[in-house]
Amino acid sequence: MSTDWWPAEVVQHDRRSPDIAVFRCRTFQPLPFRAGQHVPIECPYLPWRSASYSIANAPRLDQVLEFHVRAPARPLPGPDGRIGPADPRVSAALVHRLKLGDTLRLGAPRGSLTLDPYSRRDLVFVPAGTGLAPAKALIEELSRFNRTRWIHLFRGERDDRDFYDRRALDLLAGRHPWLTIVRAKADVADLVTAHGPWPDHDFYVSGPPATVAEIVRRLESCRVPTARVRYDALNLC
Repeated sequence: MSTDWWPAEVVQHDRRSPDIAVFRCRTFQPLPFRAGQHVPIECPYLPWRSASYSIANAPRLDQVLEFHVRAPARPLPGPDGRIGPADPRVSAALVHRLKLGDTLRLGAPRGSLTLDPYSRRDLVFVPAGTGLAPAKALIEELSRFNRTRWIHLFRGERDDRDFYDRRALDLLAGRHPWLTIVRAKADVADLVTAHGPWPDHDFYVSGPPATVAEIVRRLESCRVPTARVRYDALNLC
């Protein structure tokens, strides 16, 4: 059955900090997507308004999808006085108002932050904030078949509470010896460049647009070829 929207029931909602929530929902019909992609979400508290969020897991048989959302400090209108279609109030509703049993509408998957099927290089993931979601999805996909590639995940945040998914990541690293997680209260671009050089690695960068642009710029200054850097920058990811 083809559709432009997939209804999904909220089956778990976990506030990890005052402004961050991790929630899961289950679609009633299969939603075909690839790890690393994002979908627009419409919630019942703001009908006809949507914003895009990265899926935080690889495809699963149970049709459950995980999302990481940060509520903005204050949803500001644009220059014309209106809030655009990627409405930051959607994030606020998903963090502060969403509850078990609510029905969301998910749009068609988009995005190209997906694994290169031909590369056998080691990988470096550099997420910022809730940009952790696509990195987590890609690592879950790799966990199903990887045996030879070393994977590094860098988490640089200003505050301890911003390491909101620490337990899940530590469990993942405990199961897979090829995964190394580096955390520090530091700028993530400084963190990853300080651990270089990276002569032959694939990079996956995700998070807010300004942060992603800075990370990509720093990687270029370290002479990482642009062909080996994949990134996705959502205004609300």
